[in-house]
Order: sequence, then C-alpha cells, then structure tokens
Amino acid sequence: MRFVKGVVDSADLPLNVSRETLQHNPLLAKIRSNLVNRVLKTLEEMKTSEYETYLKFYKEFSPHLKEGVGQDWSNRERLADLLLFESTKTEAGKFTTLADYVGRMPADQKEIYYLIGDSRAMIENSPYVESFKARGQEVLLLTDAVDEYFASSLNRYKDKALKAVDRGEIEADSTDAGKKKELEGQFKPLIEALKGNLPEVKEVRLSTRLKESAACLVADEGAMGAHLERLLKRMGRGDEVPDQKRILEINPNHAIVKGLLSVAQKNAADPKVESFGRMLYDAAVIAEGSRIADPASFARRLNDIMAAQLR
Repeated sequence: MRFVKGVVDSADLPLNVSRETLQHNPLLAKIRSNLVNRVLKTLEEMKTSEYETYLKFYKEFSPHLKEGVGQDWSNRERLADLLLFESTKTEAGKFTTLADYVGRMPADQKEIYYLIGDSRAMIENSPYVESFKARGQEVLLLTDAVDEYFASSLNRYKDKALKAVDRGEIEADSTDAGKKKELEGQFKPLIEALKGNLPEVKEVRLSTRLKESAACLVADEGAMGAHLERLLKRMGRGDEVPDQKRILEINPNHAIVKGLLSVAQKNAADPKVESFGRMLYDAAVIAEGSRIADPASFARRLNDIMAAQLR
C-alpha cells in the first residue's frame, strides 16, 4: 500500500522510547490492521459503485495490489478479488475478475488457466491457447511485469489451482487422450529423429494443446517459463537464468508434421528431417516471443523452402 500517504494521530503511543522499541508496540500492529482494512473496504466499495473511477486507480496501482497477494497472507483473497484481468473472452481494454472467471468455468474444468506475455497482441493468438479456445475455456492474459510473482504467490483461488498454459502437460478430454495414445506409436520414428537432431530440446512429444499450429515449446511444470527468462535478461540478470531445456510439442494433425512423418518413416536420416525439424523448432521459439539463436540460418532455410515451392 505504498500508494497511501497520511498521518495517524494517536494519544496512546509512548514517544519517549526508542524507535526500535516503538516498532514492536502492539498498538502499531493494531493501527496497521485498521488502516489496511479501511483502505481495502474503500477500494471494494469503489470497485462496486464507482467502477470507472476504480478502473483509473487500478491501471495506475495494480502492480502494488498484485505484490500484496504474496506479502499479506491474511488479506490475499480480498486483494485477489480487487484484481482485474483481460482474457480470451474479453474485448481488448475490457476486464474480468477471478470471481467472474470461476463463475463462467465449465463444470468439468478444474483449473484457472493463464498465460503471461509482454502484451495482449502477442499472446492472445498464441499457439498455447488454441485448444482452450476450441473447447470454450477462458484463458487470462497477464501482461504486467509483476504477474510472474503474483501468479506463483496466489497459486489457488476458491479451491481452483492457477495453471500456466505454457508449462507442463495439459489435461485433455478422453477423446483427445485416447487419440494421442494411439498416435504415439505411429509417430515414434519422427519423434526419435527429431530428438536426435535437436539437442536444444529436452524431449519431443505429441501435443493436445495445439489445434492450428505445427509446434510449440513447453516448460516443465514448476520450471521457469520463457517470459520470465526474457524478463530477467532484460534486467541484466541473465546469470540467474538456469540452464534448462524445454519440451517440443508437435501437432499430429498438422500437414507439415504429417508430411515430415512420411519422410522419417522412409528414411530417418533424410536431410529434410533435420532441416524441417529445425524450422519447426525455430518457429516455436519465435511464437513464444523469444529470439532464435541463428536468424541467418533460419532465413536461409525459409528462402530454400519458398524457392522450392515457386520452381
């Protein structure tokens, strides 16, 4: 609550003692509690009865409220109820709340889905949200620098866990899960070939989160995501980024992946497997918002593909 300034008049505090002793006075804790409750109540009333005024306040001071979720355990749910979010079901510039999100959740949905990125324009059409849109599930679009801290601090809201859609495995419905199991054996030659040609990735697996895109990169559950990596590097703290590899997920229903499977089944050592596999990887790096390691090689491969199609 660094946005609050003021003076508290109290006749009960003993001012003839050291500041250090005064800080441990129980009256200060009581004053602090009363002030926090008063400020939160005022914000709750403003959000309900003067939404446009609250929106102006929120756009200026939302990072402070999100910090408070991780710092003030006793008020974390009240603070969470004050937060506003854009989502895949709101127009640009419009907001929803966690309570409204939970109220709209399908009966079989168990988690609150979110994706963190630099801007809404960058993440709302990301490959990571494709399957959620197809199933009618809402994804919160988080774009504040403090959102990495906020999401990991809140963790749960009304018994619903918060789940980043670019990390870990996504629970598929029974139909998709059954199809994936059937296809794993069929795609094994391609998966093994890609693993051998892409030392940058930890694993290659079939995806249940992709509907339109050919591939995407996914971090392990609980691991540092691509957005946090980029954020730390921009802050000059790249030495804090752990040396970790992500998982390449491929869409078994995409024409490129199907075509590459045909090549790998005939000859896993075919140069096209490595060349097109690396194109898939580089495209996935770009789609997550990161920079590819060798842009010149990517451009050369892309030019070769276009030239082959135009001949």
